[in-house]
Amino acid sequence: MMLLKRLDKALTDIQTYVCAILFALIIAIGGLNVFCRYVLNDSLTWAEEAMRFICIWMVFIGSSLTIRVDGHVSIDILQSILKNRTIKFVLYVITRLVAASFLVLLLPASVELVMKMGSSYSSAVGISYSIVYLSFPVGAVSMLLSFASAIPYHAWRIKEGGEAK
Repeated sequence: MMLLKRLDKALTDIQTYVCAILFALIIAIGGLNVFCRYVLNDSLTWAEEAMRFICIWMVFIGSSLTIRVDGHVSIDILQSILKNRTIKFVLYVITRLVAASFLVLLLPASVELVMKMGSSYSSAVGISYSIVYLSFPVGAVSMLLSFASAIPYHAWRIKEGGEAK
């Protein structure tokens, strides 16, 4: 059990650092583009596309971090008005399992899309679109791992009388 907790902590740390690095890259590229546009009067042709691709990766990886803290938008009105902890627990688990099932269902199609996009390249950055579309399967697997960690943790908190968050 301790090994799983350490692996989960390591995965969380990796996700956090990757998101921080990607965010710093977006800021650096955006700042460089502003400098080039207004000081050098020649903007970078690849900056906007590169920032968009980096943002896509950051969103998918960041989504798994948001799952860990149960921070995604959800309609929990029924759960908040119920008094019975067992029913709250069951509702919480069911709603999160539905979200995880959605990821599982979309995973094969996303892998197929990555395979099909191997011969298409972006116009400004010049990288294969398969690298951009790879963000979904990587993010989906990352989110599924986060669900595997978060569902038992938050469900136990609800069962014990606390809130999921």
